[in-house]
Amino acid sequence: MKNFRNTIESELERLDNRWQALPLKTQCRYVIILFACYLTLGIGVLVKVCYDLGKEDRHIEVSHIQSPSIGDDALRKDTLINNKNYNNGRERE
Repeated sequence: MKNFRNTIESELERLDNRWQALPLKTQCRYVIILFACYLTLGIGVLVKVCYDLGKEDRHIEVSHIQSPSIGDDALRKDTLINNKNYNNGRERE
């Protein structure tokens, strides 16, 4: 575990050194570009929520995720485990 932590720390230190080696103007440019992308995503989410709330029914529809394989019984039988024969992951005797 210590080896893993040391590897991570050395990689982070290497990345930090690369960042510090960049000119200040380039660092500022990267920060501004990333902030603009973040701001664009945030505004996009707000617009989508406002659009959904502006519909005639005035509520956001929330439902369960439907798997495309639910309608196919052959596929469901392959994935189901017979719980009568298993107890905590071990087969009963």
